[in-house]
Amino acid sequence: MRPSLSRRLATPIIAAGAAITLMLGGAGTAVADPTPPPPSSTGDQSVDNLRWNLSLTAVNGAPGSNVVHPGDTVTFTSKVWKNSGVGRYLTAIRQIQPAGFEYVSHTISKLSTVTPEGNAGVKAACTAGGCSSVPILGNKGYLDNVDFAVTYKIPLTQEFGDYNTSFKFDVFSFSTQSGGSGAWLRVVDPKVATTTTLTAPAAAKTGEQIDLSANVGPADAVGTVQFKDGDNNIGSPVTVVGGVASTQHTFETPGAHDITAVFTGGTLFHDATSEISTVDVTTDTTTTLTAPATAVVGAPVTFDAAISPATATGQVQFKDGDVNVGSPVDVIDGSAAITRTFVEAGSHSFTAHFTGTGGNLNSDSAASPLTVNDADFGTTTTVLEPLTATVGVETNLSATVMPIPNAGQVEFTVDGVPAGTVDVGTGDGVAVLPHTFDTVGTSNVVAKFLGTPGFTDSTSLAYAVTVKAVEPNREDTTTVLGVTGNSTVGTAMTFTATVAPAGTNGTIQFKVGTTLIGGPVDVVNGVATTTHTFDAEGTYAVTAVFTGGNGWKDSVSGPTVVGITTATPPGDGGSLGSLSGIFGS
Repeated sequence: MRPSLSRRLATPIIAAGAAITLMLGGAGTAVADPTPPPPSSTGDQSVDNLRWNLSLTAVNGAPGSNVVHPGDTVTFTSKVWKNSGVGRYLTAIRQIQPAGFEYVSHTISKLSTVTPEGNAGVKAACTAGGCSSVPILGNKGYLDNVDFAVTYKIPLTQEFGDYNTSFKFDVFSFSTQSGGSGAWLRVVDPKVATTTTLTAPAAAKTGEQIDLSANVGPADAVGTVQFKDGDNNIGSPVTVVGGVASTQHTFETPGAHDITAVFTGGTLFHDATSEISTVDVTTDTTTTLTAPATAVVGAPVTFDAAISPATATGQVQFKDGDVNVGSPVDVIDGSAAITRTFVEAGSHSFTAHFTGTGGNLNSDSAASPLTVNDADFGTTTTVLEPLTATVGVETNLSATVMPIPNAGQVEFTVDGVPAGTVDVGTGDGVAVLPHTFDTVGTSNVVAKFLGTPGFTDSTSLAYAVTVKAVEPNREDTTTVLGVTGNSTVGTAMTFTATVAPAGTNGTIQFKVGTTLIGGPVDVVNGVATTTHTFDAEGTYAVTAVFTGGNGWKDSVSGPTVVGITTATPPGDGGSLGSLSGIFGS
């Protein structure tokens, strides 16, 4: 297991490229003190009549220290020489390889065969003619001592801590292995540990620029900080200056964003990553409701809610006043819609309420008023008169609209040419337009009801009118209609037709719309009179048609529009007087 951070920090940092040689002796046990003690002895070690010692060279170590780092190269040298007394010689020398170290090379001062044996060590054995005649170390005169050096590489992945090596040798005369523990060294981390602390806001809005800051300890740490949103980099790495790195960022999407600051240290500093800071990013939304202002009972009506931005997720609840209309509708591509059919007429006020998810904030639309009307009545328009007409003599074009509308106009055309537009009577559905034909023959009259709320438009079939030539020796006449009396339902009114010039003779046929009022009335002293009682409310077109006697041309009054009500109007009894001239005569 690697030492604790405090232990690693307390161990001296080794400058690269230094070389040391340590003469070590004694046991190679691990030491708890983070600062290695000096060698216990540089003196000789005795086994029987031999002497030996063990030296260490740390190629990248610090002079005078047995502290090394992953990646360093170390060399152990075993030295054996004769002692006075009985001569002995060796058949093999073995250095025990420290656990995890990698064998690199060796040197030996005497002729021998060297074999790396992994964890068992690196063995040097005599090679010539039998070890009794050519020993590695003996008393026959040609060998005074043996130096056996083995070089190892400390892997970059080596665990930090204390490691031992030892020295063993085979004494020929004893036929046994002798020796013992030898030296130890300490592998430490060469880099300084660092810490990174991130400062970020707890909340933000999309499109809003925020500040991100990282404090790196110690303050003299050298390196860069990469800010990250989850696995995605935020910008480029930022150089640490005085222990601080900062940047600015704008979030494009709502939701929870996990932000970290990743410090990448320089040569002498470890990397460090901050804890996660979660920024809750929200997006303001707007909801716009599109709906018609009017609708018809029984017809489908669609309500569309548009959510901005279109990427917002959530649901829309449509409401009629305070009442929910259906269930919430999922927003897809910024839109949600419902379709409804109304069973009765009335007024409504619709709104759309958006409930956002994933950081999208709620929003409400403005109210959209809706008026539901009963369905329009289909209408039929029919031209009723005149059957015949005389060139140059004014006559009335009459058409009915059924069912009777409560308003509206009829447009007449004669032989495809517009002749004029008049109001439709709301009491009888009749429209009357004075017209003068200018060509003998057959003319086609078409009447088009232009429609009104609650009533559809409609167009009549062509109606053929036979237009006659002017009868010779007849004098022009004019007819003017006057209507007097109380204009209420059930009260008699007086219709008076005055024909000019004086002395004309003939008859007057009074009409309400196309309904004849009694029979023809003789013109006496230029005047004809009748009475009529209306039995229903509404507006009516009253006309007087003059049929001339010998020598007089026919003529027709312009329509006089009469409004009939059930209430008695204030004043003098509501006498209308003459209403002629509204459409001309």
